[in-house]
Amino acid sequence: MAARYLLVCADGHVDEFPYQLWVHRGQPCEKAEAPVLRMTDSTAGRGSAVITCDSCTLRRGMNEALGELGRLKLPRCRGRHPHLDSFNPAGCDNETRLMLVGASNLWFAATQSVIVMPQTKAEAVDDLADRIRIELADELDDYRANPRLVRGRLKQTIDISEVSDAELEELLARASAPVMAEDERRARQEKWSPVDLLVPEWRYLQREPLGAQHDDPSGLMLSTRPLGRSMPTGVARVLAVDKLRKVNALFGFTRIDELDRVNDLGSRLVPLARARPTWTVATEDRGEGVFLQFDEPSVAQWEAEIADSEIWHAHREAHWRNYRNRMSETAKSVDPDERLPPPRYWLLHTFAHLLIRGMAMECGYSAASLSERIYSWPGVGDREPAAGVLICTTASDSDGTLGGLVALSQPDRLARVVETALHRARRCSSDPVCASRTPRDPEDFLHGAACHCCAMASETSCERANRFLDRRFVIDLPGSSLGFFK
Repeated sequence: MAARYLLVCADGHVDEFPYQLWVHRGQPCEKAEAPVLRMTDSTAGRGSAVITCDSCTLRRGMNEALGELGRLKLPRCRGRHPHLDSFNPAGCDNETRLMLVGASNLWFAATQSVIVMPQTKAEAVDDLADRIRIELADELDDYRANPRLVRGRLKQTIDISEVSDAELEELLARASAPVMAEDERRARQEKWSPVDLLVPEWRYLQREPLGAQHDDPSGLMLSTRPLGRSMPTGVARVLAVDKLRKVNALFGFTRIDELDRVNDLGSRLVPLARARPTWTVATEDRGEGVFLQFDEPSVAQWEAEIADSEIWHAHREAHWRNYRNRMSETAKSVDPDERLPPPRYWLLHTFAHLLIRGMAMECGYSAASLSERIYSWPGVGDREPAAGVLICTTASDSDGTLGGLVALSQPDRLARVVETALHRARRCSSDPVCASRTPRDPEDFLHGAACHCCAMASETSCERANRFLDRRFVIDLPGSSLGFFK
């Protein structure tokens, strides 16, 4: 029988299971220096494999390595990274876990996506300087004093035909600037949040499009839409996203449990290469969508009221319990409140799910083909507050741009879809259980009045794995008057 057990740890290391030490309980075999081991399946009691040493007849079941008590019998982690053919130089003293080869929680891809937006002039200059630095590499100092040679060197790879000599000298100076120190880069990486990727998108969406059907080399086409006559109060602005390009990049992976899709620990990531990679695998999708922006003063006022409610305190306490109970123990040094989305996120997230369900009935795409992009954060420092939802569909071919979704941005049609979605949210086939669901100790689920019958969406649509949802924050339900839409 093929060996099918591995040892993994919360920091992403994986190692072979030490069968020889296991069956001999940490001691060498008394009969042979290289004993012959055999694995057989046992159906007695808890079904598990049994390891037998044919050299000395000792045997031991793998079920002893299961559970909390079994974990105490396993060796400490050795810090192995087989995919890199290396190990952690600093070692690793984490507890290990028994895992089957091919288990679903052996490997979780960590990805990030960005919508390609038009670059500002300053961003374009920085981007070109970075490309020159990467292309010239060690030759940069040799070419810096001679821009004419640089033009010949970059002629086949980077188009700088429209760059003047003075501008090229400035680009070479930028490219020659000292690179950020590794310690500083790691410190910034630890504090980095995926929300940082959304801020430039939000700022661009605040601008008025240059004109109807305005196309841009970035692949983004936006059009302003007036509000429908029956659009519920609270929605302040609508944009039709006629075309968009979204890039999805793989930047690492985790083991045991997946990386939280927004704002998790960067130290949990398993590296893709021994050295810092200069590129990563990515896909480019094209699609369309509808952007709805909420009225910020109304959201801020509603959020202040929710912060003092019993339901919000119950969700906050459930979030604390959820962090304490996380099996991988990767969040033990993190303040759970730092990772709890604010009430406005719960509002916009739930609204996005209701809208996806409603749009799927009208646009011709299935609900699993639609995805959400939530712009929701309070104002902090120089970051302005945001409250908006982008519902989009993307695909690697033309199937994401068939026009059925963006057609829903027509004023009266979109207003009707929103009204219908809110009306349907008032009733759930699981009510009154669903409508009154509130986490109580020791429960640690991260949703309230939401279930698969009313508000939850497929994994392909949701950016938070159906967490942080509560219909009571969107509309008033029996026994609750916390809804944003009255």
